[in-house]
Amino acid sequence: MLDLLSWIGLAVVVLAVAYLLTSLFWRPERNIHRAMLGHWFRSLIRLYESDSLVCVSHRDSGIRFTLLRRSGSGARCWVVLSCPRSRWMAFDLDPVRAAVAGEPRVLVLPESSGRDDGRLDVQVSIPNIWASDAADDAIRVADYMLDAHGVGSEAF
Repeated sequence: MLDLLSWIGLAVVVLAVAYLLTSLFWRPERNIHRAMLGHWFRSLIRLYESDSLVCVSHRDSGIRFTLLRRSGSGARCWVVLSCPRSRWMAFDLDPVRAAVAGEPRVLVLPESSGRDDGRLDVQVSIPNIWASDAADDAIRVADYMLDAHGVGSEAF
């Protein structure tokens, strides 16, 4: 009986140490180069479940947006790039709306709140998540957003 309790105690200690080390040292990816956004977007589209997201923020400019993977069927899915406008954000998102208006698989979603608070939600249709260019439209929308607010490729 004592031997069984010793093994259970050892297992609990090992799990507690593993949890403690993971919580202390594992952190989300930080300070990535702007060119790596494509990698993260492709990973989100191909590997994660629906309603998973990638959060992007640039400390110096204050721009923040998320890319949310929405459900689809089979190899199809939709992603929504969302850029909320906060009081402290002094950005005009109209140039981004104009830039994405001509994209064939991109749809600027109407305001769901009914008020014009400057929020931008862009839905991107992805017909084949396994295609090499699956994330290109989402990357292009993110690039429009970053370029419109003066965040250069060297800034990340």
